[in-house]
Amino acid sequence: MDNNKEPAPTNDETDSIRPPYQALIEQSLVGIYILQDNRLKYSNNAFAQLNGYKIEDFVGRSLHDFLDRNHLMQVMRNIHTRIAQGGSMRYKVCARKSDGQPIYLEVHGSYTELEGRPAVAGVAIDITDRHNYEQELRNSREQLRILARHSNKLAEQLRARIAREIHDVLGGVLTSIKLDTNRLKQRADNPETLEIIESILGLSQEGIDMVREISEQLYPAVLDHLGLDAALRNDFERFCRRTGLHGDFHTSCTALNLGGSKSLAVYRIFQEALTNIAKHAQAEIVTVDVGLDRQLFHMEIKDDGQGLHANFPREGSLGLLSMKERAAEVGGMLEIGGTARGTRLHLQIPLQEDKA
Repeated sequence: MDNNKEPAPTNDETDSIRPPYQALIEQSLVGIYILQDNRLKYSNNAFAQLNGYKIEDFVGRSLHDFLDRNHLMQVMRNIHTRIAQGGSMRYKVCARKSDGQPIYLEVHGSYTELEGRPAVAGVAIDITDRHNYEQELRNSREQLRILARHSNKLAEQLRARIAREIHDVLGGVLTSIKLDTNRLKQRADNPETLEIIESILGLSQEGIDMVREISEQLYPAVLDHLGLDAALRNDFERFCRRTGLHGDFHTSCTALNLGGSKSLAVYRIFQEALTNIAKHAQAEIVTVDVGLDRQLFHMEIKDDGQGLHANFPREGSLGLLSMKERAAEVGGMLEIGGTARGTRLHLQIPLQEDKA
């Protein structure tokens, strides 16, 4: 026998708590209820059916009987708040139907009085399908984040391996060609032969320089040897030479050491930002400000180009998504927006110890 369930109200008692316009309320497709002393004092047919009960088996029950226990205390606090402060409140709650199945309700309750005592009257709609859809969407997004992080990790490993192969194998071959050509040069006495040798030496050096640049782009070894500040500065100088833009690089500290994964994330975001500027901004001046502020690393990149508009990568583009995901991977936050003229990128990353 359910000790928490009060006897069903008699006809006289039910009539005494029935709100006005009873017929409209009973025909409503929206659940309507009255709570008092943490018990259900009134329910229309729609609210009882939402919870899998008949009205006579539902009215009089304690909140403990049909609310999910993980939500019970919060609901009781909300009820007491409305009684103490008045007004209304809207929120989501999980209930348990008569067969034990969960149902998610959006409730909107307001302070009222019943038989001269405080109570809460409200409406409820079934949002279980919406809740389940939102939960599936959240799960899908989390799985995509995990997949993106795993893909980034694999991509970085592949880039590092290819960079080593290019540097060690192809670079070694070109260096050998250059050394052997120098040996030929020492033995050649024909001007025409010397001219050909000089051409080969020049091409060999161009190849060596290109191998060095490609391997650095694939994986910045300078990060391991000289640190983040030097890697960013070197990349920025190459960017300005290649594009002809005027650049200013400012830093409030040297020898930045964020740890492997954080430094690499900053470097990749920096690369992508410069690529976007070169492709879309039509800027003349680019400024970079890097430093530490309390427990945060920050990087700001600004240009005086045409700003965020139809020709610039829009919110949701793969480039911007990639940058934001890289920032999120290391606990950081990336903001991209327009200025009076141009675009501003601002990256912040906490300085906690990197476990990667």
